[in-house]
Amino acid sequence: MRRRDHPRPTAGISIDRVSAPGPTSLEQPPKAVGLVVHAGRPVAGELAADAARRLTKAGLHVVGYEGDGWPAGSLTVADADSFADGLDVVVVFGGDGTLLRAAWLARDRGVPLLGVNLGRLGFLSESEAGETEVALQRVVDGQFTVEERMTLEVSVRDASGNEAARSWALNEASIERATPQRLMVFEVQVGQTTFARVPADAVICATPTGSTGYAFSARGPILSPQLEAILLVPVAPHSLFDRTLVVGAGEALLVRPDDSASRASVSLDGRETLPIPERGWVEIARGERPVRMVRLGEFDFYRRVRDKFGLR
Repeated sequence: MRRRDHPRPTAGISIDRVSAPGPTSLEQPPKAVGLVVHAGRPVAGELAADAARRLTKAGLHVVGYEGDGWPAGSLTVADADSFADGLDVVVVFGGDGTLLRAAWLARDRGVPLLGVNLGRLGFLSESEAGETEVALQRVVDGQFTVEERMTLEVSVRDASGNEAARSWALNEASIERATPQRLMVFEVQVGQTTFARVPADAVICATPTGSTGYAFSARGPILSPQLEAILLVPVAPHSLFDRTLVVGAGEALLVRPDDSASRASVSLDGRETLPIPERGWVEIARGERPVRMVRLGEFDFYRRVRDKFGLR
């Protein structure tokens, strides 16, 4: 590797080695439920409105996210900063994209998510649309467990090593070129070791949960969500080395776009994009907080993969 005159990256994200916990249960049935809806799907709005009526009739306080366009006076609504305050569960009507948005609203308050799938695949959802009534009754009765999924903590650094932005992702952080049709070289570092310089369109850093998403589309492997690991998947690599790197959750990754002539950014679950300063880099590590998912029964990950991809 050629010598560099810019500062050597520092460990900007602390790493705590934490084993994946098993399912847990709420101490008592929920009293307050939030609703997040794919506003572009009329069926999602209809199911959510019916859920609000059922939950309210059962004596629960129901809160809608104001960004979903709830009709005035239909129920209590709250903005992104206060939506999850006081909630015990969030029910999500939509596909995986809607659930990722709900995760962004609920993670920091530790509120578990129950996904009702109205999308094409729905890897993250627990229930299908036709099962909504049964799923809601299980919520009302507190008959469910909660599973935790690891997240990624993402720190964007400038050329001097100062933090320019910080955020997180449940599925993946994708470091991408901002200039179309221009090759970019990404320097990849694991811990204090420079691993490789990868010419590619992008580099995806994904969790096991995200291994069935964008990383899978880039021919990355499928990982069990019981694992604690981080995938690094090159997108359309222009080199003979085109393999996915899997590192332990306690190992920090650093990705530096090595081309001052092109701008780059990091996309987080497709919901947020952070620009990378010139000669800056991105540090990725295991997130400090997990996303909590409601389970109505025993979760069979391999059956779900088989069914969603039509494997027989």
